Amino acid sequence: MTQVHDISGWIYTGMWSYCPEYPGAEVSELPHPAFLPDDYPVYLQKFVIGGQTGTYIETRAHVDRDAEPVTALPLSEFFRPAVVIHVGEKRRNEPVTVADLERANPDLRPGDAALLATGWDRFWDDPDYVDGSPYIEREAARWLMDRGIGLLGADFPRFDYVPEPQFPWSEFWERVNLLLAPLIHLEALSGRCGMLVAFPLKIRGACATPCRAAILTHTETP
Repeated sequence: MTQVHDISGWIYTGMWSYCPEYPGAEVSELPHPAFLPDDYPVYLQKFVIGGQTGTYIETRAHVDRDAEPVTALPLSEFFRPAVVIHVGEKRRNEPVTVADLERANPDLRPGDAALLATGWDRFWDDPDYVDGSPYIEREAARWLMDRGIGLLGADFPRFDYVPEPQFPWSEFWERVNLLLAPLIHLEALSGRCGMLVAFPLKIRGACATPCRAAILTHTETP
């Protein structure tokens, strides 16, 4: 039997955003179509969002206009084995370290989706969600890349510490190229637990798009 574990966060009006220039979300009702009579009710919303709204997936195209857009990749790139790595509950601006990863001792194989679980998703609705985000130390990021991962995801919104940047972005885009964040509900999963699916919206030329990420697990039925 296949179970579907939703690991995507909600999108809603007034939610967090990375900065004023990048919108979070505005969801509003559209007016009744003029060609329909008043007694023919229909309802529809308008969504104003950015590519990094809610749970999203992106490629190097976020920092390089000449790079391949995330929506140009084959769908098979967004369907791969998932390994959830519990690195301990992190506090505000606390890093994920090599020691955390070695303690977790994940069974990582080339091409895997490595998903870091810190419990930070519990602050999804908190005003400090972005600015207080945990981050990944430089050597911890390299530790993961050295294992040949094909995608890096986490349950926190920032991989780097903005006041003192250290995440090896250039190396990451060369060696991995797929970033998925921020996720939720990873606490219910652990280790090599199933298949990740995280398809980007089919928006031509997009460097990043929101996605509905899930992990598919399989259990044998008697």
